[in-house]
Amino acid sequence: MFNRHPVFPMRAGFLVILRSWRTIAWPHSERAVAIGASLVVLLLCLTSGWDQWRARHLTLADNNRELASLASAIAEHTARSMQAAQLILRRTAIDQDVTRARAAPQQAADFLRIQINGAPQLRELSIADADGQLVATSERSNYSHVSVAARSYFQRLLHASGDAIAIGEPIISLLDHRLALPMALRLHDANDRFTGVVVASVEPGYFRNFYERIDLTPGTRIRLLGNDGEAITSYERAPGIVGSDLRSVVHAVEGYPLSIEVSRSNNMILAAWHATMFNVLTRSVLISLFIGLLARFLIKQLRRVRQMNEQLRSSEHRLRTVFEHAPIGVIVLRGQRYVAANPAFQQMVGYSEAELMKKRVADITYPDDEYLTELHTNKLVFEGVRSVRFQKRYVHRDGHIVWTDIRSARIFPWRRAERESAGDEDYMMATVEDITQRLDDEQQRQRLEKQLRQSQKLEALGTFAGGVAHDFNNILGAILGFGERALSQLGEGTSERRSVEQVLKAGERARLLVERILTFSRSGSTARVPVDVRSVVGEVIGLLKVTLPECITLEVQLEDKNLFVLGDPTHLHQVVMNLCSNAVHAMPEGGGLGVSLKRLHLDSPHTLSHGTASDGDYVQLAVVDSGVGIPADVLERMFNPFFTTRKAGEGTGLGLSLVDGIVREYGGAIDVESAVGSGTHFLVYLPLTDATPPVASPAGGALPRGSGQVVMLVDDEETLVTLGEEVLAELGYEPVGFQSAAEAWQAFQQDPERFDVVVSDQTMPDMTGVELVQRIRTLRPDLPVILCSGFSTVALEEAARKAGVPGVLHKPLSQAELAAALERAFHPTSAH
Repeated sequence: MFNRHPVFPMRAGFLVILRSWRTIAWPHSERAVAIGASLVVLLLCLTSGWDQWRARHLTLADNNRELASLASAIAEHTARSMQAAQLILRRTAIDQDVTRARAAPQQAADFLRIQINGAPQLRELSIADADGQLVATSERSNYSHVSVAARSYFQRLLHASGDAIAIGEPIISLLDHRLALPMALRLHDANDRFTGVVVASVEPGYFRNFYERIDLTPGTRIRLLGNDGEAITSYERAPGIVGSDLRSVVHAVEGYPLSIEVSRSNNMILAAWHATMFNVLTRSVLISLFIGLLARFLIKQLRRVRQMNEQLRSSEHRLRTVFEHAPIGVIVLRGQRYVAANPAFQQMVGYSEAELMKKRVADITYPDDEYLTELHTNKLVFEGVRSVRFQKRYVHRDGHIVWTDIRSARIFPWRRAERESAGDEDYMMATVEDITQRLDDEQQRQRLEKQLRQSQKLEALGTFAGGVAHDFNNILGAILGFGERALSQLGEGTSERRSVEQVLKAGERARLLVERILTFSRSGSTARVPVDVRSVVGEVIGLLKVTLPECITLEVQLEDKNLFVLGDPTHLHQVVMNLCSNAVHAMPEGGGLGVSLKRLHLDSPHTLSHGTASDGDYVQLAVVDSGVGIPADVLERMFNPFFTTRKAGEGTGLGLSLVDGIVREYGGAIDVESAVGSGTHFLVYLPLTDATPPVASPAGGALPRGSGQVVMLVDDEETLVTLGEEVLAELGYEPVGFQSAAEAWQAFQQDPERFDVVVSDQTMPDMTGVELVQRIRTLRPDLPVILCSGFSTVALEEAARKAGVPGVLHKPLSQAELAAALERAFHPTSAH
């Protein structure tokens, strides 16, 4: 009936609020004044700031251009100076060589002094031989001890070719011990063999003197930099002004590993700009203060007006906040029309408020709930009820059903004009809470409780089965054991043999029935090994082909190979056989049976009709029949233990329950699709494993026999002890039977070396088989032990392994199983 949590009608109830809003919405004048004044001040500041920023930018740009021009001119001068030095080196190399310099050193020295005369950038000029020893120099000093072989420029020219030139890093001259920049030219003979070098020492002071003659702005610094960035010489105009805050331009000296750096202090560059900026800032602050004082006066006057409407505005704000942000729907109705609806209700039904204004209540009400809505509305209008509460369904815009819990009350216009305009139609306000999820959760909880009760039933069945399994298997062991012995003593074709065979068949049926019941109590307790599903299905298909009626056709698709799951071959055999048997029984008049296997990969979890398959690799076993189908009420119960639709005596009701238990134990799921008269599809999903099954060894012909070994046989059943002694004797062993584990332990203590192997039952009243094994191991750790149980679990097998027993035999035991176990005990290497 109602959609959204009501407040007051937009056209009636909200009229007072709207009128009040017009009063207080007369703009927030003081805010407008404050904003206007702030904008004026901001505009003033932005204008002044922009001008000063632009002036600063232009000042820095002009300075950068000036520094760049200066650096370029100095770099060009430096390049010409170095070219002049290079020319002197080449001229010297033409007119003078090492041999002539060594022969006439004084003449060579005079020649070298003449060469650098008029070249102020060169301080000295020297010639060194191929070993680096100076043979002539323009300096008037003793140079006989001076060798330049270790200098970097000498080593580079030593390994160069032709008229190579090398400029080294600034060094201390070995002649006058002053800083110099070396430039050397390679000397060679006609065959380009290295004969020595001509070295010119470039004077750094020459460049500094040049920088001093330049008319520089105070705060400017010029540096000549080497290839590694280290300063060779520098000059500062007005030392002390240049600080760390510098603006620099670097220009490379073309053709030489040198560069010119011209720097200037930012403080000196921006000194005039700083003065201008201070004046502009002072003027802007004064103007801003005046504007602020004026705005404050206006705001003070306007605030008095605003305070008069503060209480009304606060009340209206609270009202709107509750309406707009209510977590449940609020609606206001006038008759059968929507007047107002808050956002929560709009989202609940999928319609906007404008769309709801055009609709009646019945337009979005679920048809079956229209009468219920009208009934509760009449209670409010005609019976004088103050409020009503009920549940109803809405139809969402996208078509899905929304369950809601509604609380509705009748309201009246509070102004006379509004009451007159309303006429006979009353206003109603309702809160609407979406309870769809709550109802779904309740249904889910009921389903989970139902599953829990079913699980408890299975658990009770498993507890019961586990309790009787041991004793029942002991009885079956005696029946089958003595039956086998009696059968072996009867001739073929005799009536006695036929009778014993029937007894053994009945015993085998009883053993299989116990195994089926025990499946429910072994959830997660059966040891698993890799099993080839394709092989198991193929074995079942082979058995089906023999017994399948002629009126049923069989279609098999087993193309995929290497489909391995962790499980038990017998369990998987039972799954396939039970599904196929049910399919055959569903086609009494004939039909088609299909069995297929295929590999599947699920990228995300899939919820099936019976269980959930998580993401991963699966093998899908499909068993499809064209039979009578399964009714809906049977589909819900068909996996319950002992539930069957067959006649009495035709089934136990454990087949599908066994299938469900095994599949769930292996982490799989089942999907069933069926319709009456259209057949049934069973899809079983089992998780795949990368492990591969062990290779089975071929079965032998005759049973392995003993050679007189003494076997300690322990069992609390006298019949099984007697049977075991006879079987062991037939197999060539010497049995010693005990009906009590305590008696067996006492006998073993008296003579531990008497026995060659121990065959013990697990469940005995005075001591378990594992406890007996643990005691025996204290005296003879290497004695072989075989443990038997009528109800084996993973916990028991784990305890047996810890006690040194490799495995547990399941009762009832056949003579062949006992013989094979003894053979493995005495010959472990032939166990497989």
